Amino acid sequence: MSEMYDVSGVLPGGVLDELPAGTNVAIVGPSMSGKRELALQLLASGYASDEAVLCITTDSAATVYADLERHVDSLDRDRVGIVDASGSEGQNAIDATIENVSSPSDLTGISVGTAKLFQQFEKRGITEIRYGLISISTLLQYLGGKKVFKFLHVYTKRVEETGALGIYTLDDDSHDPQVVNTISGQFDGVIQLRETDAGDLEFRVRGFGRRPTSWQDF
Repeated sequence: MSEMYDVSGVLPGGVLDELPAGTNVAIVGPSMSGKRELALQLLASGYASDEAVLCITTDSAATVYADLERHVDSLDRDRVGIVDASGSEGQNAIDATIENVSSPSDLTGISVGTAKLFQQFEKRGITEIRYGLISISTLLQYLGGKKVFKFLHVYTKRVEETGALGIYTLDDDSHDPQVVNTISGQFDGVIQLRETDAGDLEFRVRGFGRRPTSWQDF
């Protein structure tokens, strides 16, 4: 099992080049600020190192798979697992292992689907997994903050205990600031995005046991 996950080249300026196994990272920012794209890049960046991707999505599995293909030359279905909570069962004619869940409100189904995919990876001898959850905000739209917080508490602990890497997205303009702060506190670090008055995108990194970076162009 790897002690570090390579994420070099995803953020500008070498701000974040590697992350320890067991780390959970939230990407937080306004809607349509590039959080989803950044999350997919972080999930795909270690794929060439024989890692696996296990992504929970509220989009269709086909959409996520197509997006991952933009970052990886050749995806291997044995190393891609998707928990599709969009309710679009029957529309996933793609070369990946999929667990379908009826809706984002079915946290039990999401947990069971994730466990099944993890077991399949384990049987194949794959021990290094990048988990994605895109997005927390959709879960919050279906469920109260307390239920989502409890789910994330268990989920992030599993990522930590299995030496995986967890990548999550959260809108900070769609929920009460207190909910955003409470949810963000679940993670080892946060990549925060914002749009300037001029329409440019900036980022900063908080957590990971170090001082926050300054805002930088993204």
